[in-house]
Amino acid sequence: MTSMCRTLSGRQSIIRFAAAAAVACLGTVGASAQDGAADGEWGVFGADAGATRYSPLDEIDAGNVGDLEVAWRWSAREQGSPPPSGRTQISPIVVDGILYTTIGNQRSVIALDAATGEPVWNWHPGDNERRWGDIIEPVARSAGRGVSYWTDGAGDDRIFVVTPSFQLVALDAATGERVLDFGTAGVVDMMDDLRWGERPAAERAGRVANTSPPAILGNALIASISLHTGSIPTRASPNEVWPMNMPGDIVAYDTRTGRRLWRFNTVPREGEFGVDTWLKADESLWDVPTGTHDWVQERPDLLDASWKYTGNVGHWAPVTADPELGLFYVATETPTNDYYGGYRPGDNLFGNSVLALDAETGERRWHFQLTHHELWDYDIPTAPILVDVEVDGRPVKALVQLSKQGFAYVLDRETGEPVWPIEERAVAESDVPGEWTSPTQPFPTRPPAFDQQGVTEDDLIDFTPELRAEALRTVETIRLGPLYTPPSLIEPGVNLGTLGVPGAGGGVNWPGGAVDVEAGLLFVPSQTRPTLFGLTDGTEGTGVRYHISFSRGVPTVRDLPLLKPPYGRITAIDLTEGEMLWQIPHGETPEYVRRHPDLQGIDVPQTGTLTQSSGLLVTSTLLFAGEGQRGAPLLRAYDKRTGEVVHEIALAGPTTGFPITYRADGRQHLVVAALDEERIAELVAFALP
Repeated sequence: MTSMCRTLSGRQSIIRFAAAAAVACLGTVGASAQDGAADGEWGVFGADAGATRYSPLDEIDAGNVGDLEVAWRWSAREQGSPPPSGRTQISPIVVDGILYTTIGNQRSVIALDAATGEPVWNWHPGDNERRWGDIIEPVARSAGRGVSYWTDGAGDDRIFVVTPSFQLVALDAATGERVLDFGTAGVVDMMDDLRWGERPAAERAGRVANTSPPAILGNALIASISLHTGSIPTRASPNEVWPMNMPGDIVAYDTRTGRRLWRFNTVPREGEFGVDTWLKADESLWDVPTGTHDWVQERPDLLDASWKYTGNVGHWAPVTADPELGLFYVATETPTNDYYGGYRPGDNLFGNSVLALDAETGERRWHFQLTHHELWDYDIPTAPILVDVEVDGRPVKALVQLSKQGFAYVLDRETGEPVWPIEERAVAESDVPGEWTSPTQPFPTRPPAFDQQGVTEDDLIDFTPELRAEALRTVETIRLGPLYTPPSLIEPGVNLGTLGVPGAGGGVNWPGGAVDVEAGLLFVPSQTRPTLFGLTDGTEGTGVRYHISFSRGVPTVRDLPLLKPPYGRITAIDLTEGEMLWQIPHGETPEYVRRHPDLQGIDVPQTGTLTQSSGLLVTSTLLFAGEGQRGAPLLRAYDKRTGEVVHEIALAGPTTGFPITYRADGRQHLVVAALDEERIAELVAFALP
């Protein structure tokens, strides 16, 4: 295994070429994985099961998009407490003329007439489904990102929602009432199916949540899982002062009954494939002033291998599916700790991986690990995109996985093999005591990176000689380097940490990308947002040797970003060639840059906005994108072939959620979640006169 783990055929793929089992296509609206939204509807979170975010509707085009008018507005004002910071990152679905979505801090579900915006029904979670609402992970304390629809084709139509407390609820699509023969009175507590007994002293309350809507294939349903972040508190080992965290295993449920169908362990158990990639930590890491907990002393076997205590490796990004192949595609996150991996030496399968799982059995068909022994919070934040393209004259069933690193990993979704070579290249070794670093990381040769990777002095701001000189002084105590330069120990006056580019929130994030399924064009919104990866000693207060320090952020230069623009980008990639078609700044130059006193009289190019967008929409005629919550109150329509702005649709406030499109009452509608004049979340629908 050691020698095999350095080759694509061994370490990366380890593929079994068994034929995919046939799975019935019940439960999907437009069963194809990569054809876009079907029948003028938007029946799945990502438009189709393959998350293309594409619609073939063509009534709205470059010639008339400027004529769009507000067809209706629906406000969340009466839906209880709003999510923190206006988190309404929703993508509604539309089935049979009804629009469904989550809304509000407790993740209520609303059904609206898609043509008028008039309410049809409204479901509010009860006390049981609202438990832990004040202590769950902040990223999950939101309106969620929507719901899922399932039908048996014979009148049993259901809406599925996952509550913030990680319970799966089945609602009658026509009435909003719970489906009483599903689970217990319509509810399955998915907390019951996690490995509590294998993680001594782990606390159930508020430690597990969800952000993405479930994925459905046939009668199998997978709900994405979000766990407490693995930064501070660290939760990296059984020795620390906080309780241990859970592995974010993949569990499938029956859409009819709520019965558990199968599970796949994202942190392998003894005897399971991949367990040998979780090695024993250096014994010196347990020698800390706080000592060890009593229950650790009672279970010394926990320290024999890191798989026995490591948590996380959840899959908070949406899951996608291919009904033809009968496969779910799951993108996983980082094991704890996000930035110091000394307590989990080894490659750490199946962290930071794309997994292809048989929808009927949960059997692993193939996997591809994007980052070995991850140290930069480069968890996979977005759904794998499925698209059929022609490459070098041959048809390819492709899977495109976008990443925070700024890469688009293009794989054959039947086999997991790279469509273009992905090379294992040598990367820097950590000098942090007790750390284990992978000697290589996978680098796609095509397509090219869609955002900046790594940083040198040449990347620092240089609008004027004075700003340039100050930037150089600023980085004298900061470690610079290429992609995958490891975090470094903070030494006051000597080293403040490693400047990571992309940072933990850079590259692509939860909004993901979109693809024109007819032309094979991939569109990606991204941001150049560095992170200062500085580790600090935690032995006195946390019980672990090292963890990340957020006491210092990335320094600015006279309140300007340290790096050159653009700060936000949209990139178009031709998937038939693996080449970049165009790249533009996403958004205009911010006011604080344009009006900065040191830049008056300077010809500053369009910088784009430091924003991660709010999701893309591709139609047969246009590309639509908003700037996101920190951006301008606009939804832009772009020419797909050139990136030229065709029209800007004015909104009361910035977009917060994904734009969608559908046909209702004979007209194509365009709907997006945004903030209103008082920063209350609303849905705004546009249509032609």
